[in-house]
Amino acid sequence: MLNKTLLTSLTGLFLFFGLSTACYSQTDTPETTTALVATESDSRNIDLFEFRSIITADLLETHLEIIAGDSLMGRGTGQEGIDLAADYLASMLEKYNVAPMGDDGTYFQHFDLKAMRTNEIVYTLSAISGSDTTEVWTESASRFSPSEFYNDFGGEVSISGGITFAGLGISDEASGINHIQHADIRNNWVVLFRDYHDDADAPENAELLLQNRARQLLFQMGARGLLIIDHSDTESFEHEAMRRSRLIGKPSGIRLPDRGGRSGFASAVKSVSPDMAVRLLGLDSHEELDELHRNISQSDDASLFPEVAFYLSSEADREEATLPSKNVIGFVEGCHPELKDEVIVMSAHYDHMGIGQPDENGDMIYNGADDNGSGTVTTLLQAKTIQRAKEEGHCLDRSIMFLFVTAEEHGLLGSRYYSDNPVIPIEQTVANFNLDMFGRIDYEYEGTDEDYIYIIGAEIISSDLDRLLKQANAQTENLTLDMRYNDLDDRNQFYRRSDHWNFGRLNVPFIFFFSGLHDNYHTPSDTIDLIPFDLLEKRARLIYSTLVEVANSPVRPVVDNEAFIERTR
Repeated sequence: MLNKTLLTSLTGLFLFFGLSTACYSQTDTPETTTALVATESDSRNIDLFEFRSIITADLLETHLEIIAGDSLMGRGTGQEGIDLAADYLASMLEKYNVAPMGDDGTYFQHFDLKAMRTNEIVYTLSAISGSDTTEVWTESASRFSPSEFYNDFGGEVSISGGITFAGLGISDEASGINHIQHADIRNNWVVLFRDYHDDADAPENAELLLQNRARQLLFQMGARGLLIIDHSDTESFEHEAMRRSRLIGKPSGIRLPDRGGRSGFASAVKSVSPDMAVRLLGLDSHEELDELHRNISQSDDASLFPEVAFYLSSEADREEATLPSKNVIGFVEGCHPELKDEVIVMSAHYDHMGIGQPDENGDMIYNGADDNGSGTVTTLLQAKTIQRAKEEGHCLDRSIMFLFVTAEEHGLLGSRYYSDNPVIPIEQTVANFNLDMFGRIDYEYEGTDEDYIYIIGAEIISSDLDRLLKQANAQTENLTLDMRYNDLDDRNQFYRRSDHWNFGRLNVPFIFFFSGLHDNYHTPSDTIDLIPFDLLEKRARLIYSTLVEVANSPVRPVVDNEAFIERTR
């Protein structure tokens, strides 16, 4: 990783330009002429910088309360909340007098995605007696109609196999515990208790042992799936099963129509009701199930492990689905007679993970306040500010497009569709500014000087773009521009992990503004209360100032880093 980079101030340079005289002789070089033309735009830019005061912490928070609120249900692609989010963005662009640039005079660029959708899962339990099997129970689970099993993970494909019991499913030589040795695991379902019994003394490394079970049993030992006994009473199971049934029908393997999709996770982890657990293990009551749990939590005595004489089939009824999708596009036209035909595209993905597997608190809504509500609301306020400046007589030379893309979480699909079907030709696209996970303080800066932003792109692509960014920062916010991830060989590969890549691959220089990773990434705990809005305001104002610099620059930024050119080739 690169060390933190602190930028030196360019204030003296701007003062020099500001005091320069605007006349020149025929002996001036072209470079001198360019500098003097830039001088004329600098005074305009200083006036334009004042409009950044429109972007406030309070207004960012107001919008983010909507975008990352529970009412938008996590903005999952193919789920209800994503359309509500798109409608909200369009309504705000209209309120701010930002012109629509979508289909048929709307703010929407429509396109279809493909996905697989599970309509129901049919469970069939058969008793095994010697070489004979007899079907003894069958039931289906569908949306809001649960069964005696619910999915913890996977379950999108059909799975069948015998059933074996593995206690807690752990093997630890140091603790003298080996529940796996009693089980016939390969190609079978494995029944196990989720955790140690409350009355048992768990070993110090119990948490680690329990975390490693799924990987070992499924991927190393070849289990078909896991059946987890997690509930001690029927009521708690039924409540959770009803909640989890909301996930049946959620699209998976989302893709553009001309690309292949995933068939689904080939194994499954499912929770089983206490009634079904009693049946599978040949017990008579919940009390016996609890006693078995207690005893096994304290011993690996083979005589305690019941034999299971059943075969379970989990058949998923799946079909390919078409998901109507849309990017949201606003536009502020520039005023220079020639440069207005060139555009800077400012992008942010407005989708997130939607309704998903609950966390330890039972929360199923992945609000995505940072990822990427922060970038979405910042982009919205850029549109408001640029349009307000134009209305008050301070129009930029180049045009600005505000592109809110969908389905980033499924492989940068919205930006891929736009870059393949641009509203304004890619050849006229001067630069892309992309915001993703823009609103938090990461591990590296927590508790230190937190006025920072990570910059990815810029200097590893275009020296002009890098220079203009640094000029804007020195003139306005003076944030630390940390370049530690700005490396084509960085192991994180952030330079191609968000929507800017679909512009970079087409030779459009970009800046990816990023605030780093945190423990709430892709969890329901990525919520608005964790956003430092005063810092978000500074970052958003830097974006605006950089837009002004690039839009009014007489020199179009070009890709001039040979290493990047070779990498994208």
